[in-house]
Amino acid sequence: MATTPAAEGLTLQSVVTCPHCWKNFQPEESLWIAEHPDVIGDVKLGASHAKRFLPSRFTVEGDALDEAGYRSSRLACPECHLEVPRALYQIPPLFFSILGAPACGKSYFLASMTWKMRQMLPSKFALSMNDADAMANARLHEYEEKQFLNPDPESLVALEKTETQGDLYDTVNMGDHSLVLPRPFMFTLQPLSKHFNYKSSKRVSRVMCLYDNAGESFLPGADTATSPVTRHLALSKCLFFLFDPTQDPRFRRACQGKSADPQMAARSSRLTREGSVRQDTILLEAINRVRRHAGLREDDLHQRPLTIVVTKWDSWEKLIPALSHEDPYIDDPKLGTRSLDGKRLERASRKVGDMLRELTPEIVAGAEGFAKDLTFLPVSAIGRSPEVDPVSGALGVRPKDMDPYWVEVPVLHAISRWSKGLVPTIHAAKS
Repeated sequence: MATTPAAEGLTLQSVVTCPHCWKNFQPEESLWIAEHPDVIGDVKLGASHAKRFLPSRFTVEGDALDEAGYRSSRLACPECHLEVPRALYQIPPLFFSILGAPACGKSYFLASMTWKMRQMLPSKFALSMNDADAMANARLHEYEEKQFLNPDPESLVALEKTETQGDLYDTVNMGDHSLVLPRPFMFTLQPLSKHFNYKSSKRVSRVMCLYDNAGESFLPGADTATSPVTRHLALSKCLFFLFDPTQDPRFRRACQGKSADPQMAARSSRLTREGSVRQDTILLEAINRVRRHAGLREDDLHQRPLTIVVTKWDSWEKLIPALSHEDPYIDDPKLGTRSLDGKRLERASRKVGDMLRELTPEIVAGAEGFAKDLTFLPVSAIGRSPEVDPVSGALGVRPKDMDPYWVEVPVLHAISRWSKGLVPTIHAAKS
């Protein structure tokens, strides 16, 4: 086995988990990725990919030399041969899975959430959030730029829905069959100098891996041995199920006369084209897969949290008029940063949960029968209703009008629960 001299002097994880195929391996088992442009053709990834190899020669600095003598610095999983960011060799991973029905707003949620976290974590929580793999995060960069850095802020824009194939997936040749594996979005979360745990950065820092699958991936029969695209569910520290009220006729009836959102009108042509997939079916299928891949009995409660994220808050906000849009953060003079207002989050979860029990009891029943730790949180990824394009009839939003709220709260709440020492929560606050 090859060693990894480049890691000398660094604190390495004893076991690395591949974020693509989820194989656990020791750092010294890693493959290296050739850098010379002529050293291409990988047995598992195909002729157009750089060759993966076990090195026998190294530079003085400890990087491997490929067969052409070029210095290589990138590492790959010994099982699937896909690149593993170096951050995962030094910082523990934090896996989060985001799921929901087609057209529920996952792309908008992800883009607004990551953008807002990049902006507010340094100033409010003294944390940095950086790309662990810029290439893997390219789709999110595109979405962020389209909505928040658009040179034409007056134009109507819309994000593409997540597909079941394309640049969010990789195909790996395993010899007698091929595997389709999801490509996660990956970020490092590390304390800045003003953070109360700055001196313990090596202990509390995390690599956050976010998995986003097309809603069709959660249809019965879509997860197979050759396309195990949702098996990250069993590894995830928290599951986020995005529930879209605009897709439910009971919510649309409840919002009649209370919402001008075109999505709350009679079922739109956009949703008709996507098909009518019941959201409780998606949730129950995801629950079944977690039970199967995590080895849980049918009557066992999952010990990791499930957060029901109720999207498009701006379209149904009048159903709970007392629920404020203001950030649920409070100054914490003891720590010198802000903290999550635990009491306010509990109050919001209770009110949103009560609303769902009244309008969509099957969603709550399914969730309560699965997760021991269940939270309901509202989000608005764009902050207002979309507009109908008079030419195409499609829905869009003008970048100048983007004003998301609470979109980062579900993930911050999960980080607070499962990565102690990064994001604090205070439960005794008045709000």
